[in-house]
Amino acid sequence: PSAAPVSSQYLGRLKVLEDKRVQKNSTEFDKADSLRAAVFQNWLDKKRVLLLELKRIEKKKAENLRNDTEKKEAVKREEAIASFEAWKKKKGREAKKLSEKKKLEELKKKKAAEQNEEKTEAAQKAFEKWKERKVEYLREQSRKEKQSERIRKKKEEELVAEKKRDSMSAVEKWNEKKEEYIKQKKVEKILERRKQEIQQAEKEEKNKKAMEEYERWLEKKERREQLEKKQKKLQAVRGDEVPSPWSPP
Repeated sequence: PSAAPVSSQYLGRLKVLEDKRVQKNSTEFDKADSLRAAVFQNWLDKKRVLLLELKRIEKKKAENLRNDTEKKEAVKREEAIASFEAWKKKKGREAKKLSEKKKLEELKKKKAAEQNEEKTEAAQKAFEKWKERKVEYLREQSRKEKQSERIRKKKEEELVAEKKRDSMSAVEKWNEKKEEYIKQKKVEKILERRKQEIQQAEKEEKNKKAMEEYERWLEKKERREQLEKKQKKLQAVRGDEVPSPWSPP
């Protein structure tokens, strides 16, 4: 940075000194002031030199920093290029492996398709044979079912006839049992009616006895109450008399 303009009294005196350098008559004060101005001028010169040196050093540092930055960036670019080349080679190897893997998978798929086709043909032939056997089996089953149906129908007809005979016999037996049941129910009704009549008679007898017992109790109660009334009246009469000294309490 450039030095700021100096406007002190020393510079003013320096100017005066330069103006009066041709003059022969100067005072002691001017001499001392001129000396101070010379010292200050020397300091300014040294400062200017020092500032120029510092500026040169700063510029050199900036150049060195810029050079270091450019070197580092160059190294980074070289590393990036090397890394990209390595990545490109790796991707190339991976692409080659992927292509080989894809070819192998296509080969496997083709082989599997051929095997599936062979299996399908074998399965179709096996199915045709199975279908022929199935048709023959169904024919045999149909013949057996028809024969079984004829036998079943014959057995059903025999069973129906047998059930019909059994049913007629069962109806006759049921009618006999029914008549016996009706007779038994009639006897049970008669016995039940007699039982109810006996129970009613017993109930009436119990009620009669209970009434008689109640009447006797009521009669005893009335006699007891009358006796108690008489005793109370007697005690009231005796209470009016003065008891003798020898009488008990």
